[in-house]
Amino acid sequence: MLQTRTGIIIQARAGSSRLPGKMLMPFYKDLTILEIIVKNLLDFFDADQIVIATTLNQKDDEIGATGKELGVLTFRGSENDVLERFISAAENFGFKNIIRVCGDNPFLQAKDIKRLDKHFVSSVRTDYMSFAFPDGTPVIKSHLGLYTEATSLNALKKVTTLTDDKFYREHVTNYMYAHPEHFKCEFLPLPDNLKERKDLRMTIDTLEDFNLMKDIFEQNVTSKNYHISVSDIISYIYKNKTILSVMANEIKRNSK
Repeated sequence: MLQTRTGIIIQARAGSSRLPGKMLMPFYKDLTILEIIVKNLLDFFDADQIVIATTLNQKDDEIGATGKELGVLTFRGSENDVLERFISAAENFGFKNIIRVCGDNPFLQAKDIKRLDKHFVSSVRTDYMSFAFPDGTPVIKSHLGLYTEATSLNALKKVTTLTDDKFYREHVTNYMYAHPEHFKCEFLPLPDNLKERKDLRMTIDTLEDFNLMKDIFEQNVTSKNYHISVSDIISYIYKNKTILSVMANEIKRNSK
């Protein structure tokens, strides 16, 4: 069993009510969103820290094979009880701390995941850590799709003792920041150019999202790597302001 202190667990499955198969759709050239995320993470973390956590459903066989192709770990577990999938994956690979990554966010800021991990490991009594807007709204409750969240295996296990609610079993960490009386939650400030940007939607739930993010990615990616900075994203959107109207419509349609 691997004894890595922190595991980067990417949740991904082929099934999606709004855009089935989005994890396997070509996003940039012949690369899928999942492949881009993993390649970016490999610039900051070891391969034995990165897990693609998918389901036991046969339709997720191709996602399961992606981990092997990219040289990272794969875990298959419950399709609907995502909390249990995370706990089982962490136990299987000996992870004490966990960075939760959603597989539909191609613009994840990988360097800030490294920074988040460093802060979380040094805050030994913290159960949950992420980024938040100045008004205290956790980024996970927004549509940014740029940042991740950190927690511990012990905290995830504690959630299972406090609730059987299907919503919390599906969304893994929501119970923690919704119930601060039971968990110690800490939030890092967003960069200045994002502090008031709840109008940005960089996650992918719908075909409209997919096509828009695909265009933004293609117009800003460099030949050196697949990392695209926040400043480059915002600069491109300012030059193409119709993008904001598309994002506004998708935010309204997919309210959190």
